[in-house]
Amino acid sequence: MPNEQFESNHDATPALSRPAPDMTIAREVGEVITHMLGDARSVIDPTATIWTAEAAEELRSRIGDNPITGTGQGQWDKLDQQLQGAPREVVLLAAEIIFLREHPLRSARPKTRRSHVDRALSHLDSPVNISAPMSTWLDRPTGVAGFEPGSWYNAAMWLHVIWTASFVCYWNGLSEGEREAARTDPWKLQQVMLSSGNDRADIRNALQFLARPDTFEPIASASMKRKVRDGLADRIGGSSGNDPTSIDRDLLAIRESLSRSVDGSFHFWTPGVEELWNPAASGVDPTATETAAFPEPRPRHYWLYSPGEQASEWEEFSTGGIMAIGWDQLGDLAAFTSREAIRQELDVDETGGSMKNAVLAVWQFQNEIAVGDIVYAKHGRREIVGRGEVTSDAWFEPDRASFLHVRSVEWTHIGSWEHPGDAATKTLTDITADRDYVENLDTLVTGDVEPEPPIPASTLPIYDKAAFLSDVYLSETGYDRLRSLLLRKKNLILAGPPGVGKTFAAKRLAYSLLGMKDPSRVQTVQFHQSYSYEDFMMGYRPTETGGFTLVEGAFYRFCEQARADDRDHPYFFIIDEVNRGNISKIFGELLMLIEADKRGQEVRLVYKNETFSVPPNVHIIGMMNTADRSLAVLDYALRRRFGFFQMAPGFESAGFIRWQQEAGSPALDRVVALVGDLNKAITDDPALGQGFAIGHSYLSRPAGNHLDIDWIHSVIEDELIPLLDEYWFDEPLKAEEWANRLRSAIA
Repeated sequence: MPNEQFESNHDATPALSRPAPDMTIAREVGEVITHMLGDARSVIDPTATIWTAEAAEELRSRIGDNPITGTGQGQWDKLDQQLQGAPREVVLLAAEIIFLREHPLRSARPKTRRSHVDRALSHLDSPVNISAPMSTWLDRPTGVAGFEPGSWYNAAMWLHVIWTASFVCYWNGLSEGEREAARTDPWKLQQVMLSSGNDRADIRNALQFLARPDTFEPIASASMKRKVRDGLADRIGGSSGNDPTSIDRDLLAIRESLSRSVDGSFHFWTPGVEELWNPAASGVDPTATETAAFPEPRPRHYWLYSPGEQASEWEEFSTGGIMAIGWDQLGDLAAFTSREAIRQELDVDETGGSMKNAVLAVWQFQNEIAVGDIVYAKHGRREIVGRGEVTSDAWFEPDRASFLHVRSVEWTHIGSWEHPGDAATKTLTDITADRDYVENLDTLVTGDVEPEPPIPASTLPIYDKAAFLSDVYLSETGYDRLRSLLLRKKNLILAGPPGVGKTFAAKRLAYSLLGMKDPSRVQTVQFHQSYSYEDFMMGYRPTETGGFTLVEGAFYRFCEQARADDRDHPYFFIIDEVNRGNISKIFGELLMLIEADKRGQEVRLVYKNETFSVPPNVHIIGMMNTADRSLAVLDYALRRRFGFFQMAPGFESAGFIRWQQEAGSPALDRVVALVGDLNKAITDDPALGQGFAIGHSYLSRPAGNHLDIDWIHSVIEDELIPLLDEYWFDEPLKAEEWANRLRSAIA
């Protein structure tokens, strides 16, 4: 049977990167999809055949040809009128279409989903009982899986019914061979949907996902799909096009690429993934958004560059004090606002190729290299011929014979040095992240090691106590105590529940003590279960030749950088999730050296025949989440050496109150008041306590400074309610009670 073939493909084992709940809700309704594309029988009433051209056309005409205009009635009231007197097959078809459109909605309430299906079924002459499996599907709690619809989706029920009915009509007009091909090939199924009439992307995307969750993402909005794709297109060498099929194919390729670096399953809003495509994502700390008044300075970058093939242009470039690249056919690069625009201009034959390296080189040369960056010029893969500092922005010079895209560079070192190993073959490569490689090149060419890229003082924004109190929702008294504790102990741990802005506050505390935003004197690492002494201080690592080399760790380098500076210039080493690591394993002999009164004392290192001390101008700030049940008790040896500062929700701070007043949102005010009551309940719960309170960051100024009801709704459904489900996993009724109270605050 054709539907048996479809079921076989539908139930194929999904890629491990896809969240199991999403796959489950799609698999649940596989029976409905199978009947739709197969024998046309109803799931609600198996004796009825409903997915026919005749039933679909009548349903379409009852709604599409008989629109009820005006705002006096809602869309469900209008549907009641349009279904009056409809044949049984048409009513059942309407009910199952309504079921399918609402099944993948993450935030839809079970009661609402069921009431909409029941409302359609109420037009039957003889009542029918919903089958047990469908009843179970309808009872799925909110927030489990699927996508978040916008108001545009919820208000378009009648358009969704019209589009789906039109698709069913078109489907039934295909040959059996065409239908069979679409059942087994997701891309052919999509093409049939696109060819069935005027496209309605939101319901088509929903049905695509339900039919083939192994291929299509649970995203209804076409514009959102494109936004995600565009933000991650670099991972697959650029986009392949902007039609629906190209975007979905790109998303599938992007998922495959991300699955190699992201642990476990994920969707594109998973923390750590969203930040890759959405610059406005708030990430772990929703308050961590830069303001225009205090922009984050950009550290110096290092680039490996080829001055023409086999350094053919090096003599001209080195004597003329420039660097330049080809791709002259593009004209002025300033005219291109995206990498995709560059790719399309380069792809004159419309092959759809990514041209990844060319596009990236052109984009970075024009937009990412900055004045003050260091460039290493290379000849082939085995020779470095120069080192210089970029001294200008890029410009277009059409009067040159070739290599029309130019920047000024002060070439401080010109000569010939044997490159360590094989250099990258690309025209331009950002090597900043590989500090070992950068230091090796610096040592090779200059004979000196520059531990950390300096930033010109003139570029550093002033940052003081007033700026801290403006950014961080902490009282002035709290700031003074925090500052005093860090200066006295030199080691500080910010402890608190999620959402109180620990990470955000740590970096800004450092800046406030520096008096400026100087990222060259602040470094952040994150501990995890596998983090070791070798990562933190130093250890042996394998080389490409099969041997081992001694590599210095992050803290060792940071201390050497601080030691080389004036002792009056403080440095701040920030450790996120400090209690996730094995402290004794990571710190080793440093547990003694980091004590405030032991600074400057030396011990001999395990891996190196030298003595080492922690400089007195180095300060350590750790962050500790008090609500993570998976973490062990913090090492007592570390507790004795650190001062602890408990960060509490700052809803009553002057900064948050000022933001709340500026927002002028009654819905936000109601939610904030309710969260205050919720925090009291959490604090009074003997199984939780104050360390599990809801932090102010959840309801702080959203990225982009745009607050609307959709943002508040998303915070409640996607962040607060899942957190409550975790807190009260053994008291689901209590979690549901508070969830309903939060929802009612914005109803």
